[in-house]
Amino acid sequence: MSYPIITQKQFHLLYDLVDEYVFFMRKEGNTFIYEYINKKAEEIFTENPQGKRLEQCFSDFHCKLIFCHYNRATMLKQSVSYQDHHCIKGATSVNETTVIPIFDEENIYILATTKEVIKTKEMQDSTYILESYRKGVNDAALVAMTNEEGIIVMVNELFEKTSQFNKEELIGKSFWMINSHFHEKNFFEQLWETIQKGEIWRGQIRNRTKYGSFYWVDATIIPISNENGIIEKYLTIQFDNTEKKRIMTELRNIERSFKLITEHSNDLIAITDENGFLLYSSPSHETILKYEKEELLGTYYLQLIAKGSSAFWGDVEIFSAQEDKNKIRTELLLKTKDGSTIWTDTTITTVQSTVDDEEEKWFVFVSRENTEKRALEDQLKFLAFHDSLTGLPNRRMFNENMIEATQKVSVDDANIGLLFIDGDNFKEINDQFGHDMGDRFLKQFAEKLKESVQQDIQIYRFGGDEFIIVVEQIHDYIDGKSVKLESIIQSIQHTFKKGWTIENNHFSPTISIGISIFPNDGPTANELLENADMALYEAKKLGKNNYVYASTVHS
Repeated sequence: MSYPIITQKQFHLLYDLVDEYVFFMRKEGNTFIYEYINKKAEEIFTENPQGKRLEQCFSDFHCKLIFCHYNRATMLKQSVSYQDHHCIKGATSVNETTVIPIFDEENIYILATTKEVIKTKEMQDSTYILESYRKGVNDAALVAMTNEEGIIVMVNELFEKTSQFNKEELIGKSFWMINSHFHEKNFFEQLWETIQKGEIWRGQIRNRTKYGSFYWVDATIIPISNENGIIEKYLTIQFDNTEKKRIMTELRNIERSFKLITEHSNDLIAITDENGFLLYSSPSHETILKYEKEELLGTYYLQLIAKGSSAFWGDVEIFSAQEDKNKIRTELLLKTKDGSTIWTDTTITTVQSTVDDEEEKWFVFVSRENTEKRALEDQLKFLAFHDSLTGLPNRRMFNENMIEATQKVSVDDANIGLLFIDGDNFKEINDQFGHDMGDRFLKQFAEKLKESVQQDIQIYRFGGDEFIIVVEQIHDYIDGKSVKLESIIQSIQHTFKKGWTIENNHFSPTISIGISIFPNDGPTANELLENADMALYEAKKLGKNNYVYASTVHS
């Protein structure tokens, strides 16, 4: 008897509540057909794509990207992840998709999960999956584990109860202990041929109890391979076909999801006791952090957290004491075995459980690497506050820094000087040599400004050949002048007089400067800029290479 790998009802039960886009697709020839999508994924489509080919739903460019990664996952027979840009509801975002290939006899399926990585949402329910799925399977199914030769190494309590053998009688024996001799020899030969190829076998088996009665089960046998792809064990999950048919159908697919999450997830899933000692670590700790499972189990999990984020544990203790919450979100810097580090977006969940009538508290860590995301965010932040040509801070950074600088200055404290610099006749360079040479000239212009002042003096580029220099701690502003500011101006003029050479073209430009003083020429950055700009205008009227104080303009 053949069963569909998952029904539409089961799919929606599993995925309609998650806050990610989930697609379940079937490979057909050289394309993929939509079988189901969850509620969240319906936001992407104008109409339900069920039964449609991938290329009917997306542009050629986007299809080629999806085909590339879907085919790579099926060829490698393992999950893959990739990032792309996509427009949803009019907004373009950076998305990360995890693609899991599922092989079911002659059919190949794809389970694809997509989420926004720039503003990653909390991983709903995932922190409870290990505990809830394991408990659900054990309560409803007969579970046994054998070695590669079919010798039983583990059975659960329901298996003992149903077969009426205790585990001591079963462990070390084969399933011939419960063989009812109902099935033909080739039935089991085909079973073994299937699982030894690494494929999942499903079917109905009539077994015999210790006392001779028969019972039917729907059985699923899952080959479990090591990291080298060699089968080491077989997991058998059996459901009583007479009493628990409905539960069996649901939990078979829950079991598949459990296996996919624990064996193929790229997330780092760890469970610790309330003192931080590791109780469970997912296989991704081996692939991503390069630790063997034996090296981690029972160790202090927080030793994996680098100094950049180690102070978080106090937050966990405070958080766990709050009765109305059980989850926090943070970024952790984790150490790999070779000493390098990776940034992760981590959800930490407090789980209360009762063991032997005693309350226990566990912490479940679900971490997803976001090193590239952090680098991208840092790059975007830098671009937002810096000039792309010269690398100098821009007007936005100037406004933020000036607010902070002026707030620090008290009535009797030192002044702040603002030099508004504009190159003389910069347009002639663009007209004579072209804009490419003009850009190179401006880069050198910025470098020479930095060479002319001390490192603690901040320079900003506002655009074109307009630059602002902010000098704090002016203690000698007397009678409308400052020796310190004029010394800086002379240093700049001297540097520019020597000039610089670009492609055998020597430049020794001159500059005009307008000077305003805080708080004398204004209490805000805008007023200081306006007054410095008026002073700059007066300096230009005097000719090249001049500077003027704003106080003289208003006098």
